[in-house]
Amino acid sequence: MKKIASLFIILIHFLVVGAQQTRLDSLWADAGIEKRIADGIEMHRKGDIIFNIPTYKGKSEITIRQINHEFQFGANAFMVKGMESETRNRQYEDSFSRVFNLAAVPFYWQTLEPKRGILRYAANSEKIYRRPPPDVVLEFCRKYNIIPKGHTLVWNNPTHAVPTWMPKDTVEIEKLISKRISEIGEKYGKDITTWDVVNEALHYFPEVAMPSDFVYKSFKAAMKSFPASTKLMINEVTSIWQNNQQEYSPYYMMIQNLLLRECKIDAIGMQFHFFSEMLHQNVSAGTAMTPKQLFAALDLYGRFNKPLHISEITIPTLPYNAEGQLIQSKLTRNFYRLWFSHPSVEAIIWWNLVDGTAVKGEDKWNGGLLNNDFSAKPSYTALNGLINEEWKTRIDTTISGKDNFLFRGFFGDYEVTIKQGKKITKMKLRLSRDVSKSGTVLN
Repeated sequence: MKKIASLFIILIHFLVVGAQQTRLDSLWADAGIEKRIADGIEMHRKGDIIFNIPTYKGKSEITIRQINHEFQFGANAFMVKGMESETRNRQYEDSFSRVFNLAAVPFYWQTLEPKRGILRYAANSEKIYRRPPPDVVLEFCRKYNIIPKGHTLVWNNPTHAVPTWMPKDTVEIEKLISKRISEIGEKYGKDITTWDVVNEALHYFPEVAMPSDFVYKSFKAAMKSFPASTKLMINEVTSIWQNNQQEYSPYYMMIQNLLLRECKIDAIGMQFHFFSEMLHQNVSAGTAMTPKQLFAALDLYGRFNKPLHISEITIPTLPYNAEGQLIQSKLTRNFYRLWFSHPSVEAIIWWNLVDGTAVKGEDKWNGGLLNNDFSAKPSYTALNGLINEEWKTRIDTTISGKDNFLFRGFFGDYEVTIKQGKKITKMKLRLSRDVSKSGTVLN
C-alpha cells in the first residue's frame, strides 16, 4: 500500500507540474504577446544602414559580421580574480566575456572601506570574497571591451553595505556620504560612466541613522562630483514589478518626487530576484510575473522617458535537478525576449554567473547560468543563443552593378569585407539606435 501511495503522489506531482507548465506556455504563446515581442525586437533593436562599394565591373562578394551589441547585456563581476585557482579565474573570464558586454563593479562601502580611511581601490588590496577591488574589475573590462557600471554609491543596508565603523551621529554620516561620493567621483568618474547612486531606498533600517532625505542629497552630491555626461541611476527591489499601483506605486512616486526637485536621474533600475519558493512556484504556474504584468510595469516606468535597466536577475534552479534547469532556461529565454523587445529597456543584467558564488544565504537558489564546475546550464546555452546567434546579424551575399549596399541589422558594430576579384576591401560600420552615431568607423 505504501508503494502504491508513493506512486500516486508522484503521479499527482507530475500532473500538477504538467498543468502549470501548460498554463505558463500558453501565456507566452499568446498571439498578442508574441506579436508585441517580435514586433518590438524588429522595430526597436534593428535599423537600416547603407555603405558604398568600390567601383567594379564584376561581382562583389560581401561578408557582414556583427562583432558586438549596442544593447547592454551584463552580469555582476564580483568573482573576477576571486576563484580558487588561476584555471577557474580564466574559466570565469571566458564564460563572462563570451556573452556579456557590461559588468557591475562592486563599490559596497562596507568592503571598499572596511576600516575608516583604508580604501580598497588598488589591485593589491586585501582580498575579500565577492568584492574584488575596482581596479581589478576595470582591468578585466578593458581586456575584454566590457562596459563597467558602478554599484553602488549609497545603500543603507547594515548587513551588506554600511561599514561596521559607521558613527551613530546623523550629521557626521551625512558628511561621510558626501565625502565618499566626492572621492569616488574624482577617482573613477572618467573610467565608469554609469552609476547606481542609491540602492533599495524604499527599505528602512531603523538601526542606521541615515540623514533625512538622503536619497535626494546623494543624487545632488553625485551631480557635483561626477562629469555631466555620467549616467546616474536609482535602483529598487523586485516587488516593484508586482505591487503595481500605477502612479501611486512607492517607487514611481519617489522617482517623480526626485525629478520634480531637479535630481539628475538618467536611468531607472528594476531588480528581478526570485528569493522565494512561493514566487517561483507562482511564476512557473503562470500566476505571477506574467507577460502582461511585466509589460505593464515597463510601460509604467517608461513614462519617465528614462532608460530602464533590468538591473539584477536571479532565476532559481528549482527543483535542483534537470527539470529545474529546464524551467530556469525556459523562464530566462521568455523574460529576456520580452525585456529586449521593450523600447525603454537599455540593459539586462544577470546577477551571479556561477552557482555557488552568491552572497551568504542566496546560494541555495542556484541562480547561476553555469554550474560550479563551469559546465553550462541550459539557461546559459539559451542566453548565448539569443545574444550571439539569434540577435546578431550575419550576411553573405554577392551583388553586381551597384555602388552601394543597404542592409538591416541589430544595433552594434560590424566588420564588412568586400571581395572583388583579387582585391579585398575591409571596413567597420556602426549601426546605432541614435542615427547620428551610425556610419563608417574610420580606423
